Amino acid sequence: MEPTEHGQPADQVAEPGLPRNVKPFPRAVAAVGGEGKGPPTPPADDAEVPTPGGGAGKGKKRGRKTDFGAYMRLMKHFVLIYGTDTVWDGETRRIVKIGAVRLAFGNDTVKMWLASKGRRMVLPEQVRFAPGEDVGPDCINLFDGFSVEPVPCSDAEVAVMLELLHHLCSMSAPTDVGVEEVVTWVLRWLALPLQRPGAKLRTALVFHGPQGTGKNLFFDAVRGIYGKYGVMVGQTELEDKFNDWLSAKLLVIGNEVVTRQELWHNKNKLKWIITEEQIPIRAIQQSVRWEENHANVVFLSNEDQPLALEEGDRRYMVVYTPLGREDDLYARVAKFLADGGAAKFLYYLLKLDLGGFTEHSKPLMTDAKRDLIDLGLKPAQRFVKEWLAGLLPLPLQVCSSEQLYRAFRRWCDQTGERFPPPHDNFTRSVNRWVLEHSEVGPDGARLGPALRYKTVATKHEVGPRKHVRTWLPRGTSAPPGRTEGEWVAQCIQAFEQALSTFFRSRTEDDE
Repeated sequence: MEPTEHGQPADQVAEPGLPRNVKPFPRAVAAVGGEGKGPPTPPADDAEVPTPGGGAGKGKKRGRKTDFGAYMRLMKHFVLIYGTDTVWDGETRRIVKIGAVRLAFGNDTVKMWLASKGRRMVLPEQVRFAPGEDVGPDCINLFDGFSVEPVPCSDAEVAVMLELLHHLCSMSAPTDVGVEEVVTWVLRWLALPLQRPGAKLRTALVFHGPQGTGKNLFFDAVRGIYGKYGVMVGQTELEDKFNDWLSAKLLVIGNEVVTRQELWHNKNKLKWIITEEQIPIRAIQQSVRWEENHANVVFLSNEDQPLALEEGDRRYMVVYTPLGREDDLYARVAKFLADGGAAKFLYYLLKLDLGGFTEHSKPLMTDAKRDLIDLGLKPAQRFVKEWLAGLLPLPLQVCSSEQLYRAFRRWCDQTGERFPPPHDNFTRSVNRWVLEHSEVGPDGARLGPALRYKTVATKHEVGPRKHVRTWLPRGTSAPPGRTEGEWVAQCIQAFEQALSTFFRSRTEDDE
């Protein structure tokens, strides 16, 4: 090879701007990102690629080799999420920050991937969680199927799981027929989202009762069917402002998620998870991302009052579990699951007849649910409910608002209510409760509220006042020939005598 006038071979002449002792960039690498014609040709194994802006002259660090294997992995499996500093990792199927990708693959490789026109990019709304749905090539589906495959079996082979569920539901109804209805409802609730992946039930299961009954044993097996799409959380996760644990979940089991002090504070959060179709996903140092909510919820608790339920609740199927069994039931269940029983139970649920059960099927009214509703009543509501039901030594007759509030304060002393509401709040609470609980007659027509709140003109019949705020039971009215004011005044005087007797009544605590 002919030397140049500088004494170097012709193919080693330095390019303009480079020191003479620095080799020029290989032509294939120099073209990366320039024309966007696909990935570059990898250089020879011994080729050295200087870092941008630096030389490899004497006394300087040599540039690192570009890992083209890592670059091809990024091009094939990673997708940039537009408007964020996150990417979709198709190998591990998770959303990670670009900083984490740089640490894993190297800054130069990631820069080359980001600069490539062949690099794939999607909008945040194109990252979806759509079980059982074909989202198309332009979107990313966080769901890629269940990891557990059903194993064909007979009903007798899963009898031990059904025996455990029957035990858990054995106190949910006073008759065997009622218990069987509850068991069937729960099984269909479990089977529907497995038969129709992505089905969002508008109800939740609540199993509460003593420790050691097998609640966790049964529902841990159900969660195992869902694999990574099932999760068990506690109150810490529910209270945390970051809820990325909820992303891409089909079954959420809340284990003691609500303490007694947090019943009302967390009630709306629980409703939101159960009923909303879209939920915001918040992860640490990541932008908020909205995702389809396909999570079905089960609550497990050892508390007597795990949740605060309202009358007319349509969201919760409540089961109070009995004491634990003393025989070998739990050992037989554990052995069944250890031998691959979860796959057999999945097969049983997939073949279960739903019998018209849908995502909007209303839960049954169990004794346990009725008890939780009573415990969830506010003091004013519980007082008026007992008064209307005849459970108090106080006649149901016309009285003034002040008289009923005095009776309520006495009732609070007897029942241990430490913080009775003020008079105005008490009146509003009672009035709303009776309006929302108007009864229905035999012909199906509404009878109206059991109490009516009205201001009556008494014309000084009751002390110096001209008007009295009055509670009028349904069906009461002034007799013929008397004004309403005169009649109300007489009723108030009669109720005062009954009120005096009620105040003199003694409870066991008083004695």
